[in-house]
Amino acid sequence: MFLVFRARLQTLRCRLNEAIQTYEYAIRSQSDWKNLHHIAFWEILWCHVFQRQWKEAAVMAKTLLEENNWSKATSCFLLATFQFEDNNSVATDEIIQLYKRVPDLKIRLAGKSIPLEKYAIKQCEHFLEQKWLFLPALELVYLMNGFYILAHDHNKLQETLNIVNNALKDVELNHTNDQFYVDSYGSGLLLRGVLLHFLRRYDEAHENFDAIINMAKQFDEKSLLAPNAVFEKAIIYIELKQKQKANEYLQKSINDYKEYQLESRLHFRINAAMQKVKQMDNDLNKNYFPINKKSNIMLHFNSP
Repeated sequence: MFLVFRARLQTLRCRLNEAIQTYEYAIRSQSDWKNLHHIAFWEILWCHVFQRQWKEAAVMAKTLLEENNWSKATSCFLLATFQFEDNNSVATDEIIQLYKRVPDLKIRLAGKSIPLEKYAIKQCEHFLEQKWLFLPALELVYLMNGFYILAHDHNKLQETLNIVNNALKDVELNHTNDQFYVDSYGSGLLLRGVLLHFLRRYDEAHENFDAIINMAKQFDEKSLLAPNAVFEKAIIYIELKQKQKANEYLQKSINDYKEYQLESRLHFRINAAMQKVKQMDNDLNKNYFPINKKSNIMLHFNSP
């Protein structure tokens, strides 16, 4: 487990190849606890995804599909998605069959569906209607908070932004007649906005998020795009120390949208962001009213 923790830290610092090597060492170090192998396979999968190594990511997804019972629907969806990305967004019969298989593999835990499986099934419905999805693996990177890892590498962020920009141009040229064209375009705007945020191009990021919010009524039902766009605006305001604006958009993201995909996942992020806003207040109070530890008397920052 210590090796897994070490590899996880390497992943968080975007030292992805080092992380893969450490996970592989953890797998070789013992053969009795298969669940540890599956944890490592899952993490290795995402290390490959962050580097857009689709073939290698597909190998990990296939291994999990065959060996692990946690969520075969998710593993099957990942396998189909990585093969689709590796095939330059062209659907083959094998990829179509994998996407068709996903709904039949869904399970229920304690009588409830797994949110990630529900998301995967909705994506499969979109794919099977139009035989195409907009950069589905990068949308997964966003949902797994992977851009916070890529933020450690400016070149990777810029490369990914170029991919998104080119894909958006392709959508406008070749997919305007697709049934879910608006959802595809909105997904691209969300990805581009997040990348621009991490590249500190805040005004451009806001423009993309605002466009999503204005398009909200055109998206498929239960779309996660609009609430996430509102939340991402709040995150920028937190980064810019604009507390009032941050609170305003956090409240909008939690109150104005209901019953969308992966709602609980976003609520966790909203609650964490609210705690960060509260911490801004605490830090401000410490700066202006530091405590004299010897006398335990409050002293104003500007006192002589």
